[in-house]
Amino acid sequence: MRYHSHKLPFVVLLATALLSAACNKERPEPQWDVNLVVPLVKTKLTIGNLIPDSILSTDQAGNVSILYSASLFTLSLDTVLTAPDTSFRYAYAIPFPGPVQFQPGATFNTSDDVTHFNLDGLDLTELQVRTGQVDVAISNMMNGNIVGLFSLPGATLNGAPFSISQNLPPGTPQAPSFTNNSRPLDGYVFDMRGPDHNAVNTLATHLSYANSADGNAISITNMDSLIAVVSYHDIIPQYATGSFGTRTISIDPSSSALDLFENISGMLDLDQVSAVIRIHNGIGVDARATIHYLRSVNTTTGTSVDLNHAITTGPVNIDRALDLGNGFQPALNTFQLNQGNSNIDLFMENLPNRVDYALDVQINPLGDISNGHDFLYHDSKLSADLDVDIPLRLIATNLTLRKTIELDLPGTAGSHAWKSGTLHLFAENEFPFSATVEVAVVDDAGQVLTVLAPGGTVASAQLGPDGLVASGTSSRLDLGIDPGQMNLLQQTGKVRITAVFNTADQGQHVQLLDRYALALQLTVDADYTVNGDE
Repeated sequence: MRYHSHKLPFVVLLATALLSAACNKERPEPQWDVNLVVPLVKTKLTIGNLIPDSILSTDQAGNVSILYSASLFTLSLDTVLTAPDTSFRYAYAIPFPGPVQFQPGATFNTSDDVTHFNLDGLDLTELQVRTGQVDVAISNMMNGNIVGLFSLPGATLNGAPFSISQNLPPGTPQAPSFTNNSRPLDGYVFDMRGPDHNAVNTLATHLSYANSADGNAISITNMDSLIAVVSYHDIIPQYATGSFGTRTISIDPSSSALDLFENISGMLDLDQVSAVIRIHNGIGVDARATIHYLRSVNTTTGTSVDLNHAITTGPVNIDRALDLGNGFQPALNTFQLNQGNSNIDLFMENLPNRVDYALDVQINPLGDISNGHDFLYHDSKLSADLDVDIPLRLIATNLTLRKTIELDLPGTAGSHAWKSGTLHLFAENEFPFSATVEVAVVDDAGQVLTVLAPGGTVASAQLGPDGLVASGTSSRLDLGIDPGQMNLLQQTGKVRITAVFNTADQGQHVQLLDRYALALQLTVDADYTVNGDE
């Protein structure tokens, strides 16, 4: 659409005023008021202002649908397996009064033992460490230089067992020496079956002491001792396998953000909605989920709608992942939702910006059916996603579109010669909805400073017999602007255009096409004082 004005262009009038002033510098500058029509901005409101383009899908006929995915909940590794910090104490002393003498280089204690880890109902046979640390602190009450050796025959890195050797300075029962050594456990594989390969959560250990070969003979009594404290810290598994037991994990009520409708307010009556809930299980256990509720929440209106479907009325069985040896293949369980088996239409028509949920997950509900071959990897998780397909065939009631635009106004807030007048809003509407339009002056934060009146309504586009738009309609709205409002407009240079759409026939769903738009052009017809304060 092209709009014409027969008034003198703004720049021509300014040039004329400046030339007149240059011809006679001694006389006071003349002032006169002129009425100017100046185009300010062109813009367009499209479906993309309602819904992000990234989630819109268009078929060959131009019909638009929303394809949207949202994460509902996730259970990660630390929900299933935690390796608490653990310390073990090993003491050595002769069991009789003594004294006993040890020559240089003599080994006087060798202890092969096992360490049992408390892993909260899990029976592990193997644990690969992603990150972690072990500290070996030894106090020496013997009057001699001792060499302490601590090793884990069941923990290997590239085939080599873990081992720490440390020199222990001499001490006494009253003043023992202390030595501490810390080593990372990153990459180590723990054989948790113990030395005889018939246990779980059990790691073989070795501890021995010898008189230093470079020292002197030492003589000890039962008052002299060596105390070793071995501490395991911050162990995060890379991989674990065994039997994870049968237990229920309760997930506290929580929420997931939903940004699908963040630009929409009002009411939508959707003709058709379908969705799929996909549950991915990357953990090597069978599971059974009891979903107490999945709730659509619109925090703007304060309304909520609980999802009604088979998955919210009874337990949901979830298959286990497949162990590939160096990774996993997650199991996928899908649940179809439509208007025949659920209230998914009402769930989405609530225009939620949040989904609330609460659930329990029982692992291995049928017991150890894997015969001790449950597993998980560091990035294993059980998660649920919601995929929604919404054809934009709808009835709109007070469906609101907003767009803030910046105007190119001559002059500055402190120096301008605009006085008052009328803003003309020319609209070409190709939407199958009528629209009540409001124009407001806003500040940089988007706060409304003043609303320009009277505004008005833009007529709906004309529909053809197929229910699609056959032709757009043209409208003009006039908005008065007084001197105070003109000053505000000059200060911010921003206006917010709000269009509130309503379907002409509230009983008939209409299809939206990708070509539909509301084209707007804003002009100002206002008084301007030449040689004023500009």
